[in-house]
Amino acid sequence: MKSGLKLEAKTRTLGRQSLKKLRAAGFVPAVVYGPQTDNLPLQIKKSEALKIYEQGGESSLITLDIDGQDERQVIIKDISQSSVTNQLLHIDFFQVNMAEKLTTEVELNFVGEAPAVKQLGGVVVKNFDAVEIECLPKDLVSHLDVDISGLTELGSHITFADLKLPKGIVLSGKHEMNEILVAVEEPRAVVAESEVETTEEVSAEEVPSETAPEAEVSGEEQK
Repeated sequence: MKSGLKLEAKTRTLGRQSLKKLRAAGFVPAVVYGPQTDNLPLQIKKSEALKIYEQGGESSLITLDIDGQDERQVIIKDISQSSVTNQLLHIDFFQVNMAEKLTTEVELNFVGEAPAVKQLGGVVVKNFDAVEIECLPKDLVSHLDVDISGLTELGSHITFADLKLPKGIVLSGKHEMNEILVAVEEPRAVVAESEVETTEEVSAEEVPSETAPEAEVSGEEQK
């Protein structure tokens, strides 16, 4: 089964062209690897690589067309970017076995509006941006939607157990089902004010009287 995302690549001969020149020419160095293949250096048009990454992220199945004659089913395993310019520097592709389940992270896409926010002034607190799933490559999705329109009260929350997963996808064992993904909490301003008041009360109790420091200073001056 082929994916809907397709990316063209060319084999890259190591040492023939510097990576700096390769990037300056509009290409990104890459490599494809997997348990059933040797590491294969590649080069890909930067514009096409960015387009595919924006569409599918790191959890979508991609058909990698190498030199127009070798198609492989892969996922993006890792990308390297410059910490200064945020420029795309390198891509690692993992060649999947379509008959074997894989484990990968999928981003969470929070949709809808929580009534507790508009009606009660609550604040949406997201504890996770992504979850780890297990599935066959054909069942991969680019993201999972989390509908927060059911959060009607302060304290309302959604746990991993509440997630509606597409057919063929299960959560990995790293997640506890009772862990909270997202919740609506009291307005931060109210919480912050109470914390400040508590801090001020404690500080007032801990501050010594003004006469003690003056006595110490006087003693210092008398010496």
